[in-house]
Amino acid sequence: MKKLLLITFVFMFIFTTSALAHTGLETSSPEDGEVVTEEMREIALTYEGKIEQGGKLEVSNSNGQSIPVEDISIADTQMTGTFTNALENGDYTVVWNIIGADGHPIAGEFSFTVDVPVSETAVENESEAEANSQDVNQDETPLENVEDTKTNEQSQLPSYLIPVIVIVLIAIIVGIFVGLRRKK
Repeated sequence: MKKLLLITFVFMFIFTTSALAHTGLETSSPEDGEVVTEEMREIALTYEGKIEQGGKLEVSNSNGQSIPVEDISIADTQMTGTFTNALENGDYTVVWNIIGADGHPIAGEFSFTVDVPVSETAVENESEAEANSQDVNQDETPLENVEDTKTNEQSQLPSYLIPVIVIVLIAIIVGIFVGLRRKK
């Protein structure tokens, strides 16, 4: 009986450590919460392990408008994407989805702010352009896809959750088995 318990615990620990070995985000450029003060045309994400082709990278501004990411490339542990134009000043959210070398899909998100100093001439031209566009498009408001955001947040369960549940269930089964054996 003790051998059965020992073997059960050994297998639980072996499978738990392998299940926890998923690839996570190691660093990003820009970093989460960073305020970028230079013109930005590229985003780079580096992961803890090798990633497979087929990853996605989505960037949206504070209004929920998607910013097109061009030329997404994946090489070894890094995924990079470029923008056609430099990002305007404002807050941005990055949502990434990758497939780790072990075949498991992994997702996450982070945010950053672009705050590039603007010359006075550019500020005057921008103010005039905004005033003109507000007069023409007063009734138009950007819509944010709240359901997609909620789905991404809900699908980001901790990677250790399933192994913990399996361990608890095995411990309960072993406990019931031991209890029944002692009664006999």
